[in-house]
Amino acid sequence: MASIATLFFVAGIAVGCDSDTDSPAAVPPIGDVTTLDPCGFITPTTFTDLKTVGAAITIEPADFVRCNLNLPLIGQDQGRIAVWTILGPHTADLASSDAVSTDRGPIHITKGTSENGAWCDATVRLADGAGVLLHASADQNGRKLTDVDPCPARDRAVDAIVATMKSGAYKRIAYPSDSLHGYDLCGSISLSEVETAVNLTDLTDKSTPAQQNCQWRGSDGSDTPPGAMVSVMISDPNLFMGKRSTINGFPSRVWDISQTSGSGRCVITTTTKRWDTWPGQYRSNSGGTISELLYTQVILPTQSESGQACRAATSVATQALSHRSPN
Repeated sequence: MASIATLFFVAGIAVGCDSDTDSPAAVPPIGDVTTLDPCGFITPTTFTDLKTVGAAITIEPADFVRCNLNLPLIGQDQGRIAVWTILGPHTADLASSDAVSTDRGPIHITKGTSENGAWCDATVRLADGAGVLLHASADQNGRKLTDVDPCPARDRAVDAIVATMKSGAYKRIAYPSDSLHGYDLCGSISLSEVETAVNLTDLTDKSTPAQQNCQWRGSDGSDTPPGAMVSVMISDPNLFMGKRSTINGFPSRVWDISQTSGSGRCVITTTTKRWDTWPGQYRSNSGGTISELLYTQVILPTQSESGQACRAATSVATQALSHRSPN
């Protein structure tokens, strides 16, 4: 089951500051960040001098602002360095305790670590805040690799982003009207409507509308608090499990992953658009398997009867797509 990258929000001011020798000359304007190809900053050749990384590098969009890069490690079966980036109009500097800032002309860079040093992070932004948040980590089948340093991969990615900003060679995508790009997903359903659908009160809106990452959560101190979330993914719908269904005319998969007793949990993936050819730099020959998906998840602290979580998730997904219809 694929997971959603919804945990990468940074704020605050970086500590420490130094500058390099680049002149403060102006760079070309970045323009409308929402039209940028999320994978248009970094190419596989960015990492050619990393001797531990193999040639079969994959670069794939995760949604309209995120890009996932997979760098296979030589001599380690299923070992990799994962690099992922998030575009944003208001990119904040890293707040980690070891964060250090540098300036390359008008481009501001902050580097640091997180997850007890397991992740190497960075932000690259212009003065108006438009920029990229970046993370890199090493793992093997999901297990963290403590003997592999992902920071060199992060540094190469930062250099590639800076080079793109300096040249102004931005790659853009003209999304068609039937795309979820630009759809006010978080505004399609209110907090009160979510609370009614999931039969919970005192939820908090923790959404990031610019990233189409909408979350309404309770507070129970756990890593998976009760509530609901909806977000957009770009992926292959065949990767997802669940019973076939239709929501607002869109084909869906409803997966009840509730515990046999106690809490309820349901995931729904709804295919809203299939791409015969992805218009971005990568995944250009998708063969129709790459699609825009609405991902809906509901977590209930308890459910009084079987299927309650999935009925709630169906209600949330239906409301989230209430202003969309299949072409």
